[in-house]
Amino acid sequence: MSDGHVVLTSEANPFSPTAIARVTEFAPDTVTVPTPAIREALRLLDDYLVSPASSRPGHVIAIVGDYGTGKTHLAVRLLQHARETAPAVTKAVYLDAPAGTFVALYKRFIEQLELDDVRDRVREYYADIVADALSSSGFGSDVARPLRDGEIDPVGIVERFGLMESSFLQQVQHTLERVTRNEAFGTALTLLLRRGFDDAVWEWLTGHEPDQILKDRGIDTAISTEAAALEAMGVFALLYGHRDRRFVVVVDELDKVLSASSRPTEDAIEAFKKLLEVCAGARALLVLAGLPDYLDVLSGNARQRIGRVITVSSLSGENTAEFIRESQRRVHGEARLEPFTPDTVGYLVKITDGNARKIVRLCYQLYRTAVERDGPVTVPMVYEVARNNQFDQAGIDDVRGAVRRVLTAQGSGYLRDHLVGQDEHSRADYWVPVGARGAGCALVLAESVLDPEDAERLVRRATAIRNATARTEVLLVVVGYLPAEFVGELSAAFGGEPLVYDHWTFTETLASALATRIRNLEDVVGDDPIRALHDRLDRMSRQQSNTQRLLDQITTSLNDLRGSADRKFGVLQRELSEVSDTVHAPAGSDSPAPRLRLPEDVARLFDEALAALDSLRRLDAVVREAFGTEQDQATAARRGMRDWLRLRNQQAFQAVGVAVVLTGLVEAFRDGVNEWYRSSATDEEGELYDVDRERLAALCRTYDVLYEYVPLFGLDVLGELTAAPVTPPRKADLRETLDGLGARVQQALLGSG
Repeated sequence: MSDGHVVLTSEANPFSPTAIARVTEFAPDTVTVPTPAIREALRLLDDYLVSPASSRPGHVIAIVGDYGTGKTHLAVRLLQHARETAPAVTKAVYLDAPAGTFVALYKRFIEQLELDDVRDRVREYYADIVADALSSSGFGSDVARPLRDGEIDPVGIVERFGLMESSFLQQVQHTLERVTRNEAFGTALTLLLRRGFDDAVWEWLTGHEPDQILKDRGIDTAISTEAAALEAMGVFALLYGHRDRRFVVVVDELDKVLSASSRPTEDAIEAFKKLLEVCAGARALLVLAGLPDYLDVLSGNARQRIGRVITVSSLSGENTAEFIRESQRRVHGEARLEPFTPDTVGYLVKITDGNARKIVRLCYQLYRTAVERDGPVTVPMVYEVARNNQFDQAGIDDVRGAVRRVLTAQGSGYLRDHLVGQDEHSRADYWVPVGARGAGCALVLAESVLDPEDAERLVRRATAIRNATARTEVLLVVVGYLPAEFVGELSAAFGGEPLVYDHWTFTETLASALATRIRNLEDVVGDDPIRALHDRLDRMSRQQSNTQRLLDQITTSLNDLRGSADRKFGVLQRELSEVSDTVHAPAGSDSPAPRLRLPEDVARLFDEALAALDSLRRLDAVVREAFGTEQDQATAARRGMRDWLRLRNQQAFQAVGVAVVLTGLVEAFRDGVNEWYRSSATDEEGELYDVDRERLAALCRTYDVLYEYVPLFGLDVLGELTAAPVTPPRKADLRETLDGLGARVQQALLGSG
């Protein structure tokens, strides 16, 4: 620091570029600003963790808030705090709810549990029953306390004292049936205490069909319905709530399961209400986090089971300044506000409306910009970075694509960059005509609204569009920031609250808003019922065509995927066959099994071609003869020199090169075909896939083209140099062997299947 100014370096940026909380990345020193919501949630958690078992009630806490307000951060912070406070007696489970049913949620839940841990919980029930029996009889009462404290294995005690194991297991089963209120779970959990049942029980608990050994004991259905899945979660809450243990389950993004668009059945809602009751009765803590909408889906009775609803509030200027200081202390070792200032923090909170995710993302970009410019973060810099939308992956072009997809899915015809009236300000980014009298819905896209001038321009556009025709609806979509101070003015001008683009919800929200506005217009201009019916049928026809086109695309993709999978399976079979051949090679063999795996007739074509060329490649014989092992070395040298000079005199070196090139060409062609044969595959009817046919045709065509460029003159000279009694082939015979080799190989391969 010099003259009160912090000298910034390219050290690590203390802020997250994504600002998305993930349980796997939630380090112990992650900055958590103690907002009122966080303080209240931690207080409720501490009350639950420190209360003795006899007086500890169960809790159901709902955490609600809009996107980016910090719901997941708070949920994960509670999970971390529970694990840190009482790790020995606390089982804390975090679930990121899937976009599906409660069955999918249960499968994620059971994945967080371990067989050994579940068995230990059942063993505690067993230990209590054995300890009660020993205490009441006076026999072995000195081991009752160690049994209850988990210091002694109850199974070992039963075996050591020769007690009747079946009687105790039956008592455990009855106890678990009474506790879980479910005979199947009581039976299954008790079987974990017996050898040989672990795998079957755990498979059933993880959602699979029951094994025959379980069916023989009355467990005949899988945990495959929403009611069964929620009941199973309640069973584990009861199981883990035994003795003085704490069981904390955090379900994040519950709105994915409980939402208006995927409304669960009434049976599922009733089962969910039962789960809330069971968790409270089992002295467990259930934390439900999600968008506020999920509470609306629950019935009144179910909502009454939620003990506390905590709304995640926006960050204040004080909260944001504390977050900046703590983030820099965590990374740089010094809690400082610089390069930010109180003014820039205030402006930052203003344009983001205190949305935690937007604040963190902007902090990341602003800190990086300040480092690059080696200066403080100023209000103009905040304005510039927010205006450029550097922090967000989505831009106007991305949103246009999403808009087009929504309009296409709805079957709506539309015009791009359409002037609704004569005024240049009456331009609509998208215009959806409704009826035959000039009515329509105008869609206006805008970037961040950061000052009154931005809002004024948009109000002018809305007014111009509305003045152009009496029957119109105008919808504003803001891609970026929209401070609350401009929402009222823009809502009045556009006839409805603007939509602020959010990647996760935009498509669904826009589709709903457009459908509502188009219906409103159809009601207004519906004085011609025939025309209205025609428009609706036309839109339905476009929807059907678009749906059919989408289905065709999906079918094509699935067929391609299936073909690719089948081809890869065929390749795998061939590779395994090669491995098998290598493994089962004859003992004492110096080399592995041959690499070539061509059909016999195809291999013969290559063998004949290479044999014909081999008789021409006799330079090795000429050279070796000059260095032979004859007694008369001088005679051998003279013979070799004569042949070598004859080779030079006949100017056959070029022919030698031709022979080498031809041999290399045939060998490369053979290796390419061999690789094709190894990697190709056939469909269920034994036919080659089109892609494999094309690959083979290209290979064979390549050979034929390259062969045509090879000069075959003078090859007869090379045959005269051979020292072995081999009759060299005539050039005509050589051409007959090599000409059209590609076509013959292709025909042989296709004929061989």
